[in-house]
Amino acid sequence: MAMIHVIGAGMSGLACAVRCASAGQRVALYEAAPRAGGRCRSFMDEGLGCVIDNGSHMLLGANRNTKDYLKRLGSQDSVTEIRPASFPFRDIRTGAQWNLRPGSPWFPLWLFNPRRRVPGSSPADYIKALRLGRASASATVGDFIKDDDPMMEAFWQPLCQAVLNTDAKEASARLLWKALSLSFFKGEAACRPMIFSQGISTALVDPALRLLESKGTIVRFQSRLRGLRWQDKAVLALRFPEGLLRVANDDAVVLAVPPDICAELWPDANPPQEARPIVNVHFKLGTQIDLPGGLPFLGLIGSDAQWLFARGNILSVTMSAATAYVDRPNFELANHLWDEITRILGRNMGRLPPWRVIKERRATIAQTPEIIAQRPGARTMLGNLFLAGDWTNTGLPATIEGSIASGYTAARHAMGAIASRKRD
Repeated sequence: MAMIHVIGAGMSGLACAVRCASAGQRVALYEAAPRAGGRCRSFMDEGLGCVIDNGSHMLLGANRNTKDYLKRLGSQDSVTEIRPASFPFRDIRTGAQWNLRPGSPWFPLWLFNPRRRVPGSSPADYIKALRLGRASASATVGDFIKDDDPMMEAFWQPLCQAVLNTDAKEASARLLWKALSLSFFKGEAACRPMIFSQGISTALVDPALRLLESKGTIVRFQSRLRGLRWQDKAVLALRFPEGLLRVANDDAVVLAVPPDICAELWPDANPPQEARPIVNVHFKLGTQIDLPGGLPFLGLIGSDAQWLFARGNILSVTMSAATAYVDRPNFELANHLWDEITRILGRNMGRLPPWRVIKERRATIAQTPEIIAQRPGARTMLGNLFLAGDWTNTGLPATIEGSIASGYTAARHAMGAIASRKRD
């Protein structure tokens, strides 16, 4: 029986392997690291003495591919859905606090309720989003929403940084429109935040490995692919440090690796190389803490700390599009953010608690019009080689949803290629 060789056990590789194995296909999964998950994983932090996620992640009700993936794994219960949809924010300079609460898409009466909107905004401010639907491929969000727009700092910038990991001035207007059209313009259910209340590996990684094991999938960690051998428009062998692995005539190969690694293995893909960082800082408190707004997350305005996430006694700060912060010393970052947190929470929380700074320097591609135009599709010039990753041309932002969608697409192409050769 033909084999699908999946290179990389990040989210796109796991999704591809799960989709193929669930369809009864033989799969081999190879990962250079000693663990699966890539940029979306949990791990035991020796300094904090507990398990933390490498970063804080959030899903939305609109993420149909991720919801399908969770269903396949049977891990839906490890994700907490916030009903009804609500996004709490606080401006640390003025102390103003509000909850953005989307409603029905058919006649958006919720826009006429000031308690559901950003303070000082009007329904007309949100209707501006419709202009993004007519954006050209080269247009940025900044071309439509100017710096002096009252909603730029309180709505557009947090949205671009959270969804696209890119500053609003340079973020792709078309890509942001895609995200909005699948969420806010679909109504409350599509906007519901979904939180990894038990950790991201518990939901997305560990059950995937168990499912693959039950299907007889070969999983090899610390197995870094060094190169491909190909001829007559087909991959013939995979080169690992221990030697060559032959790829049979009926087999398929999926490269589910970051764009810089893909450029080394398959330069013809010409993957986008410009990236944006994300910085996460985790603080271990002496007791569980409740955030203003009553939810396990809080958006921040006028602060270097963009988002706070609370899970048990771990308080986490996320800074997206963090080019200005990624090179700052860790201790300096932790001190600065802890000082902001104490002011945000409105009380003296004592001296700096145990902390851990995690910097993902290449967290996502830069989601600007120029870089988005460089995203390759899943197919390559080789009939049995396919690409997966949130950096490929999924039509979606580079998020967990984009990663899983890309894995599903690569799986469909790989299984289709195998079926086609069987017919021949």
